[in-house]
Amino acid sequence: MTVDYDVLLDATLQDCPLPTIQTKDALDLMSSGQILKVITSKEGSVRNIRTFVANNHCELLSEFNANEGYIFMIKKL
Repeated sequence: MTVDYDVLLDATLQDCPLPTIQTKDALDLMSSGQILKVITSKEGSVRNIRTFVANNHCELLSEFNANEGYIFMIKKL
């Protein structure tokens, strides 16, 4: 399944909690309905980003582990 996205956040090699903070900052600048693709290489960011999405006005469309890292597709509601 391929999901198109509007904004790409490459947070590879960023230590926690920076990927989560950058995810929040990116979503704050986006309009409702837009999709953010987040790439992070740090396993600790996975739980943090899941928790952030669950507690904020957004939806986790997909999450998977690929060669480039952990990838999240997040839709701003």
